[in-house]
Amino acid sequence: MAAATALLAEGGYDALTMEAVASRAGVGKPTVYRRWSTRAQLVFELDTSAAVPDPLPDTGSLRGDLAEAVWWLAETMAGVDRKIIGDQFGEMITVEEFARKVWERRLLPDREKVMEIWRRAERRGEVRDDVDGAEVLDDIAGALLYRILVRHEPTDRGDVDRLVDRTLSGVLTNDGQPSVAGRRS
Repeated sequence: MAAATALLAEGGYDALTMEAVASRAGVGKPTVYRRWSTRAQLVFELDTSAAVPDPLPDTGSLRGDLAEAVWWLAETMAGVDRKIIGDQFGEMITVEEFARKVWERRLLPDREKVMEIWRRAERRGEVRDDVDGAEVLDDIAGALLYRILVRHEPTDRGDVDRLVDRTLSGVLTNDGQPSVAGRRS
């Protein structure tokens, strides 16, 4: 891991080959491949910590909280190394075990953390009872992924606000105003 970290820092993703990692670590390539079958898997192991910042926004409304969180996500996506994320997505598409590992160790913990925004909105009575907040968050993340990483479109705060508004138009109660009947304790 130290060898991979050093190579990545020194020469970027292009310098990080399995052969270079083995050489830097003083081991044979089979030793490296026994642990990680691809460099996408190796790089994932270098940074599996949750990415969602602390503290989460708390503006007093679901719309405000989501707009801030989604803006952070858009900026994060725009700044990723596309070679790394491309290799990792390709690996996730073709290797179910790797996809499950990424889901369990990175994506699910991040989504669960952001679900606190949704739970606050539920407590305030802002969202309909029949809407699954996790699905809403997945919809937003999917739309951003497509726009930023697939279509390579720049995204500004106005784009984020429109995405959040479009998404929330079907989930809020009384146009987003807390509903006494919809309040949860």
